[in-house]
Amino acid sequence: MNTKTLFATALLYPSQLATLAKTAVNTLIVLGSISGFFGNLYNDLTAFAVAMATFFFGWAALLYMTANQNENHRVQARSALYVALSGLALAILAQTIAGLVKGAANGQ
Repeated sequence: MNTKTLFATALLYPSQLATLAKTAVNTLIVLGSISGFFGNLYNDLTAFAVAMATFFFGWAALLYMTANQNENHRVQARSALYVALSGLALAILAQTIAGLVKGAANGQ
């Protein structure tokens, strides 16, 4: 966009410009602090870890169901299920553990 178009849009739609400016300022405030940045990063990574663990649990369950009579495939699929379940448990418990550590660090 060139500057003429940007200024024309700002003059035609002042309410949208004000909303955009407020959103930009709020974003800078949240991301401007180190703790806000790492808090957002932590929440995003936790959601990603839960999604990945759930996907791999489903994949391992599918492998187990399609193993038929092959005992080697069943053992591999069963171990993949255990690994996926432990990863899912760690992803879910990560926020609880972090909260306990943060509370202990604050002396509560």
